Amino acid sequence: MKALFAMDLMGGKTVRLRKGDFQEVTVYSDDPPSLIEEMVRRGARDFHIIDLDGARTGEPVHGEIIKRIRATVKGYMEVGGGIRTDDTIKYYSDLGIDGVIVGTRALEDEDYFEGLSRFSNIVLGLDLLDGKPMSRGWKSAVDRDPAAILKAAERIGIMAVLCTSIERDGMLTGPDLAGLEAISGMTRLPVIASGGVSKIDDVRHLKEMDVWAAIIGKAFYEGFIGIEEAMGYAD
Repeated sequence: MKALFAMDLMGGKTVRLRKGDFQEVTVYSDDPPSLIEEMVRRGARDFHIIDLDGARTGEPVHGEIIKRIRATVKGYMEVGGGIRTDDTIKYYSDLGIDGVIVGTRALEDEDYFEGLSRFSNIVLGLDLLDGKPMSRGWKSAVDRDPAAILKAAERIGIMAVLCTSIERDGMLTGPDLAGLEAISGMTRLPVIASGGVSKIDDVRHLKEMDVWAAIIGKAFYEGFIGIEEAMGYAD
């Protein structure tokens, strides 16, 4: 299992939101690339980077910062946030990004979703609220069955599925193990677990579930999980 350390970017800073609410922001660093360098020195290897401003505008805002981060990160690195065109996918692919996270447009535009078969590094963002897929920054429900989405994702060659429990994101209440087990039972795709990780036992439980990767965000920034102990569960 990969331990993916999360970094959300807004206004050039490292921040965390509470349940994705842009009005509830905590700033952790004014210099994201330097923070990444420090984390790598302490043993972090793989990263999950979200351009929050990009999510709002629909195009990359923190491209230069992400480029600098990629130069430091030698392991797996995925990027998300407003990725809605082939040009943006190619932009991040050219930066050497291993996983490009596509959510809103893939769930709302069937033709676009089918066209993702052209790429080999797509991570499908499946954000769930009470078991229902959400889009547009978790504000709009998508009238599609998760099992059907996952079946289609397998068919077109999606690399992995990022499953986020919206109600647990940034809440430090523990991951939605039952929901993740249900998703894992619906697909052969590698599952990336996101939302709620609050202590090292959560990381252990996710490894025991055999998820492909676990995202560690607020628990790291608030000092509840150290890099060294998290990496003890990473492959």
